[in-house]
Amino acid sequence: MGTSRTVISAASLSWIDPKTGLPEVDKGGDPGSSIHRDEIFTGAKFRFANYLEAVVDIDDKLGIVNAVAGTASAMYRGPSFLRLESAPVGSIGRSVSFTRQQARFRQLVGCRTESPERIGAGAGAVVGAGAGVAGVAAGIKLGALAGVWAGPPGMFIGAAALGTVGYFAGREVAELASAFPPIWTEVEIVVGADRSVRCAVISHSLFPSLTFYSADPALGTATPAARLLRQSYGHDGNDAQLKTWKAKGWGATAARRGGATPGNPWGMTDPGPVLGTPKLPRQLPSGYDGDGK
Repeated sequence: MGTSRTVISAASLSWIDPKTGLPEVDKGGDPGSSIHRDEIFTGAKFRFANYLEAVVDIDDKLGIVNAVAGTASAMYRGPSFLRLESAPVGSIGRSVSFTRQQARFRQLVGCRTESPERIGAGAGAVVGAGAGVAGVAAGIKLGALAGVWAGPPGMFIGAAALGTVGYFAGREVAELASAFPPIWTEVEIVVGADRSVRCAVISHSLFPSLTFYSADPALGTATPAARLLRQSYGHDGNDAQLKTWKAKGWGATAARRGGATPGNPWGMTDPGPVLGTPKLPRQLPSGYDGDGK
């Protein structure tokens, strides 16, 4: 038979459950028992998706002769609070390795909402403009009061101050009040020379909810499957998980991570304790090389 190609895809979808009562949720709840590939690319049903395609060439005599990640492998994001775009964290972590017997693909992606910072920055430039020094003081005071989590959980508006100063003061006060840790997922696909397939979620943030999908391995062909099926692994990002994530989602993960995991792979720390310092540095995730491959 010679050499043939097998393409297997998997995706973790992170979404905010309406039962959390947050002002911005994914109103449809769980994305469902299956999802079309195009729905993943449009980002309509979730906060973000970690989509990975494994492309493996297998020779009947030699075994696996090549393995690469498909060009569609990426993070796909839905809008964040107030329809503001979330920000990717670091670079995509991707590892592809293979022997004659087995090919292993792993991909880690993350993002975080910048809604508090961006709202605070915008409000700072608008409210404080033309108000002189008094505008700076009043704006920062307003931001300190309004940027915190007040009223229903998750409701926030940013800080306000004067002109350019207002932008930076507003952003810093909003970060101090309500900066959120990254949300992230790490998925894996393993393909054997016998065309066996294993897809799994390796680790992910404590919040939000997560649903995992993969293509039916029996349908592995030279082109990606149009529809992915929900797998047994899932995560309930409820109110308790939300509180734990806000408290423990900062800092580095353990060296060996698995399942719902405190911290984050970039070691990002809470920017709140000190104003005026560099905020939320973005760097490569641990365990992946600088090329993201």
